[in-house]
Amino acid sequence: MIFHWWGDDLWITNNTSNPSRKPSRTDLRAVKRSKAGPYLNYPTSAEREFRRVTGGYIRLLQQCLRDHLPAIMDGYKSEYHRKDARFDASQELESKVHEELLQVAAELEQKLAAYGLDRLVEKIAKLTETHSLREWKRVCKDTLGIDLLSDYYNADFYEEAIRRWVSENVQMIKSIPNETLGEMREIILDGFKKGKTATDISKELQKSYGITKRKAQSLARDQIATLNAEISELQQRDAGCTKYKWSTSKDRRVRDCHRELDGKIFSWDNPPEMWYETKAGRVYTGRRCHPGQDFLCRCCAIPVFDFDTVDVPISGEREKGV
Repeated sequence: MIFHWWGDDLWITNNTSNPSRKPSRTDLRAVKRSKAGPYLNYPTSAEREFRRVTGGYIRLLQQCLRDHLPAIMDGYKSEYHRKDARFDASQELESKVHEELLQVAAELEQKLAAYGLDRLVEKIAKLTETHSLREWKRVCKDTLGIDLLSDYYNADFYEEAIRRWVSENVQMIKSIPNETLGEMREIILDGFKKGKTATDISKELQKSYGITKRKAQSLARDQIATLNAEISELQQRDAGCTKYKWSTSKDRRVRDCHRELDGKIFSWDNPPEMWYETKAGRVYTGRRCHPGQDFLCRCCAIPVFDFDTVDVPISGEREKGV
């Protein structure tokens, strides 16, 4: 089966003679393609679900902090107004803070067990996998005019990538409270040493929690894009695609570097280098990324099919008609 472009049509034929001219109707069939070209949709629904999961987890942290922060701040006020040695007061406060935060960590661990984080993250990975496979089948249909074998891309095809992604993300989510509690401990003890009031400390703790919440939301977008990018690369390499076209989400949130990459062709073996603009000029980071691999990147890789090496699993019914 040979593929040729003619105008805005993709022609599929078994006749290899004179591919530079338009084949006759007797030895080919034409597959119309969209003039806008092939496209892939970003897995927005999976990201939304992941944000819901991380948001729920952060609310568990919020509940634990709400129960224990009053005791911590009462201890802070008590030690702040002590008349004896400041060093002794600092040691007493550190002991109280340590004890309360240990209780927060223990309670959070219990709540986490009931929350079923592992199961929820696995569900999100499955949503992303399903979306990516649906988009891959559609772009093959739109571009090549073929239906992929329905059960070719089974669970085993993605198993290693999915398993690794789930494990890494469960650990990342679990690390958020530990980092937050450590940061809050430093805010309290450092504030005490510098003579800050309880009101000042409370404001800094609120700010720290806000940063934690935004970090969890950013994690959802970043990691869904990462998984989607990895699945896309697996599919395209398996199909014999060695190149892709960079495609952005084409909205105002697209960073300058990615906007400049939009529509350009790159090799899967040689991703482009990322950069950002400063007043002094463009700065290259040294990081090379495919679409979806850069931080918070929603870009997608549109497959560039090499019609001499393309190898996709065609469904039996469709294969008989080729």
